[in-house]
Amino acid sequence: MIRAMSFALLLCLAGEARAAGDSVAGEAAYAQACARCHRSVDRILPFIAGGDAAAKNAYLDALLADHRAPDPAMRADIIAYLLKVSGL
Repeated sequence: MIRAMSFALLLCLAGEARAAGDSVAGEAAYAQACARCHRSVDRILPFIAGGDAAAKNAYLDALLADHRAPDPAMRADIIAYLLKVSGL
């Protein structure tokens, strides 16, 4: 029973790690899908609402869902990249 619970916990943690996104893939996705209009990330960083990483993550997820990034994995990657570039 304890082994099964430990395994389930590890699976949950692995899922959370993936949900956080990949900043390297996010940089490539930003270059492909966002940079044409938004150009440098330096132009958009000041407009990302939220006081901490969790708030910025929630804001960006909602914004990107309606702004040319409907794929959750792509959004997670772009968010990871933007948070990394912003220093969070």
